Amino acid sequence: MVVKANSLIEASYRLDLMEQRLILAAIGEGREADTLLSSGSITISAKDFLAMFPDVQEKDVYGQLKEARKRLFGRYVTIHDTHPETGLPRVNEIRWLSSSSYIDGAGMIQIRFAPEIVPYIARLSKNENYTKYRIEKIGRMTSAHAIRLYELLAQYLAAGRRELKLVELKQMLGITGEYKAIKDFKKYVLDSSIRQINEFSDIEVAYTQRKTGVAVTHLIFDIKAKAEEKTKPSTPKKISKRPTVDRDYVERHARPGESYDQAYRRLLEDAGQQSLPLESEPKCNGDQSCLRPVRKVLQQGQTYMDWKCSNCGGGGRSTWD
Repeated sequence: MVVKANSLIEASYRLDLMEQRLILAAIGEGREADTLLSSGSITISAKDFLAMFPDVQEKDVYGQLKEARKRLFGRYVTIHDTHPETGLPRVNEIRWLSSSSYIDGAGMIQIRFAPEIVPYIARLSKNENYTKYRIEKIGRMTSAHAIRLYELLAQYLAAGRRELKLVELKQMLGITGEYKAIKDFKKYVLDSSIRQINEFSDIEVAYTQRKTGVAVTHLIFDIKAKAEEKTKPSTPKKISKRPTVDRDYVERHARPGESYDQAYRRLLEDAGQQSLPLESEPKCNGDQSCLRPVRKVLQQGQTYMDWKCSNCGGGGRSTWD
């Protein structure tokens, strides 16, 4: 589970896809291992990372993790808040990591979040504004912008709508000064991100734009949860007609090494019928009498029963009027 303070989600930073994924994986792993509050090292293996982000090539995952860890050590996030003593706007520049390491032989890396960032990702109280989601909701997204936009919109899911100034959205995505033409911003950032959100995540997003004069200055996003897939009611199974356990049926379904009587009793039980008692039939080729089913166990309306003797192998059809 990824949990972030909304102030961190609203912050200004830019990470590439692998760095973004590493941060999210570490937040989820740190919360699960309860190491965030203690500022302990968080271990992420290539195997676990691959399970979270299946599009990464298995042969490349450790090398990419190792390089992303190195780049992250120099990254920082800009968080805007209010200075408690003066009441004036304050700009905080906070590094993501305080240390990092790697273990080549084991295919693992270790990172430690900077103490200043921990309050924004650790156990947040109900009184704080935060957003949480499962990592699989963004695990198949291949755009860092899509992941960031998902977070910015998911926190407004209950409201169903969010309006953002274009300049503020660019600032939060860390692309101020880029994509000056709105058509380029929509082509390379916005539209592709929304396609991935709608395809892979648990929310659906659509947007309209508002102009001030001739320039697009605001984007209005409509956000809703995807309808849960309803399980189709199972079609009642047709009750198959009970088979007639006669001589041919027994011979076709007897198991290797099974006597006729053994197969006969088993198949009757499989068919939901009682095992039939047997009585003597004086037709045996040997010294013993043949064994056949007694009349009283015939089904209603049945006037005959095929049988086979387990003593001599002979048999026949017994008929009762």
